[in-house]
Amino acid sequence: MIDAICFKDIVDSVNQNLKSLPIRGVCFDSVDPVTSKAMQEINSKIKKHVLVAILFCNPKTDFCQKEILASLSYLHHRSKHHINIFCCGYGAYWPEHKYPDLEIVTSIGGTDWYYSDNAFVEAIEAIEAFENTTKWKYSGENELLLLDVSPSNESYSLNINSAIVCNLERMKLDKAFSSVRSLLEDIIRYASSTNANDAWEFSDIKGGELAVDFLKNTMLSFLPKQLQVSYKKAESYAIKKI
Repeated sequence: MIDAICFKDIVDSVNQNLKSLPIRGVCFDSVDPVTSKAMQEINSKIKKHVLVAILFCNPKTDFCQKEILASLSYLHHRSKHHINIFCCGYGAYWPEHKYPDLEIVTSIGGTDWYYSDNAFVEAIEAIEAFENTTKWKYSGENELLLLDVSPSNESYSLNINSAIVCNLERMKLDKAFSSVRSLLEDIIRYASSTNANDAWEFSDIKGGELAVDFLKNTMLSFLPKQLQVSYKKAESYAIKKI
């Protein structure tokens, strides 16, 4: 769990994480020159990837208090080595004078974490640069953005391969999950598995629409089967590509 006041905080942290990732590739022992050349061509298309989650959850809403706030400490420790989860408007070690409306909302690892409406609004406004890259517009409700990101040649931006937004409140009403905690647990478990790397590698090689669709299809796979079909058809509904 990482605090996030502005889009630059997210960009800096994600790009730094990408630099530390090893380069994956296809390799076979004792291959002939033709096969070796084919491997080189395949490897040239495989990129570094990282899964990024951005939470917009206002602790003053009943939904956030019941579904998210009590789980932030657990999610911080559980997601640590698998996925970056940014919680906009939240942070620790902030100077008291930084925001006049700072309030302690939870404790993570024995450290008080604060929330500020001013910081939350700053994060939304700072995401304008992100909105120019995608079709996302904040709905005002509790939302989760999930991004498939690769290294960018520009230090001030993210190279986004695909992105989806999940309206957590609508999904809860549809009984898409038993709790936000269980949904995020599915995401964390997926990010820590070889399935994610295999899917990225396959989409890199194949390219095109497959790379755009795989993130939404992955999220849909976590849901009850009766909802998967309806959510897949309803592009402007609870889960949509942005």
